[in-house]
Amino acid sequence: MCSISGVIQRGIGSRKATAVERMNAALRHRGPDDSGSVELKSESGETIGYLGNTRLAIIDTSPAGHMPMHDPDTGNWITYNGETYNFRQLRTEIGDEFGPWRSNTDTEVVLRAYRKWGIEAFGKLRGMFALAIWDNAKQKLVIARDRFGIKPLYYYVGSNDEAPSLVFASEIRALLASEQVPRKLSNSAVKSYLQFGSVQAPLTIIENVRSLVPGQCLTVSATASSSFNVELLPFAIPADNPLPKSRPEAKAQLRTILEDSVRHHLVSDVPIGVFLSGGMDSSAIVALMSRVSPERPNTFSVVFSEQQFSEASHSRVVAEKFKTDHCEVELSETALLASLPQAIAALDQPSMDGINTYVVSKAVKEAGVTVALSGLGGDELFGGYPSFRRALTVQATNRLAKRLLKVVAPIGQRAQNGSAQRDKFWQLAAGDGSAASVYSISRQLFSDETVKSLSAASDNGLGVTPHSNGYSDTFNAISKLELEGYMANTLLRDTDAMSMAHSLEVRVPFVDPVVAEFVLGLPGAWKVNGDTGAVPKPLLADVLTDLLPGEFLKRKKMGFTLPFEKWMCRHLREEISCAFADDDRLTSAGVKPKVTAEIWQRFLRSPKAVGWSRPWSLYVLAKWCEINQVSL
Repeated sequence: MCSISGVIQRGIGSRKATAVERMNAALRHRGPDDSGSVELKSESGETIGYLGNTRLAIIDTSPAGHMPMHDPDTGNWITYNGETYNFRQLRTEIGDEFGPWRSNTDTEVVLRAYRKWGIEAFGKLRGMFALAIWDNAKQKLVIARDRFGIKPLYYYVGSNDEAPSLVFASEIRALLASEQVPRKLSNSAVKSYLQFGSVQAPLTIIENVRSLVPGQCLTVSATASSSFNVELLPFAIPADNPLPKSRPEAKAQLRTILEDSVRHHLVSDVPIGVFLSGGMDSSAIVALMSRVSPERPNTFSVVFSEQQFSEASHSRVVAEKFKTDHCEVELSETALLASLPQAIAALDQPSMDGINTYVVSKAVKEAGVTVALSGLGGDELFGGYPSFRRALTVQATNRLAKRLLKVVAPIGQRAQNGSAQRDKFWQLAAGDGSAASVYSISRQLFSDETVKSLSAASDNGLGVTPHSNGYSDTFNAISKLELEGYMANTLLRDTDAMSMAHSLEVRVPFVDPVVAEFVLGLPGAWKVNGDTGAVPKPLLADVLTDLLPGEFLKRKKMGFTLPFEKWMCRHLREEISCAFADDDRLTSAGVKPKVTAEIWQRFLRSPKAVGWSRPWSLYVLAKWCEINQVSL
């Protein structure tokens, strides 16, 4: 696991070498074990770019894994951030076609795979990655990102000098540190953030900086003219598993696929731990590990003195059953306040989430662990969110009831009296009932009207809006929307930033091409109705019945949430009030001070009606912009 960065510009000379050096320095937390940079030259010997890398050594920790890595036969270079779990199989498939291997890294396998198959090689990689390859023969740069966007990759195309340039990096803060990218806030991104609590890709919080779309590659040809060609190309992910004909067959096949995914995600030359919240997904990872690995897992849980937020008793049951080396990290209000500035500073983009991952990642790294497994992705694939239930309820509602609700919805919206939950109910009643509509409303932070009144931008447009993804099966349509929306733009992004802030690699066995492709191919009805009655995520529960207790599987989803509502009404109150009293700070962050203050006061009067996430997200936005010196 590493960071990548680079600059491509014809006629660049040696002037931009310092830009990559600055990016490497800004990304040191992602790769404290090694760093490097390389100068790229055209066929005529002209300097046209630089690649940079900082390395967190996971596989083949020797100096042979130094990056950027060179193929002396072709002149190609690679800078790579990720893990390819099937690299040994690909290495065997490639064989000695290109001569003796120089390392035992997955990086060299990816470099040779590109030499053999071109961009089609990316579809063969089972894992998470963001990479850049300089193709010397074709005189072009290829940057690519894994199918789900587990690893981040951002780029900026500018023409500040005499020729166009491309600057890319693993983090937006590194792009800012390069001094090649203006520190200007994106109006559209602020609106997107207000809509969903995180900026929806391909937008980013910085104007003209884009997130590379997951599952695609960008090619940049450094032509002899004053401009270069930029094109986005999708790469295919091959399908290998035939779909089952019955639910029992699906359960058996899924169990094998899940065990295989966990086995692949255990490939490492350094210690591995597990985030164990006590919920079904993280417990499933521990249980499946017991099936595929003889080693005793190291498990870590965040616990609270506030019992209604703590799943300590449930995580202990799992830890005891599977004889793990279990560590509990108790988080108090005082400890949160002490770590809050560092946690917000670690965010690569503003987010209403992520603080919990920062805390547990810090504890895991301090325990000497470099790689941690997470149950992230289980809710998206197996139906653990309210959006699934709402969409299925809307689908099952008869036409007459839908018409009546639509007629009275305007009255209900006017009478909902400030309650966010009631507002969502009436929006659902007034909506078109599509999966995209239900998902958008379910994931909505502020309503469209509030976004327009809150945003300091002069136009009334909104940010990126989810759209239909072609699934006629309602369950699978919501699943795909959750994977591409909330998971990609909030959970994966925050997990990456907050874990890598502590030089910790987090792996997500549920977010695996083989697992996801199989589960998404199953009828939604098989994931709604279970063998053992009403249980959350019944298909996953049925697959785990011989591993986890029945009572454990039947309990309602709790979710890993910090007690922000209580804390914001107490010791965090003064900090947030001070931030919201600074009109210049709020205006620079793209929001109107008066409307922000009104939301904060409504929350203090009625916390549950407004919800803690709304004022918290505004506070994080203002604080992040201040820390990173970004403004409209």
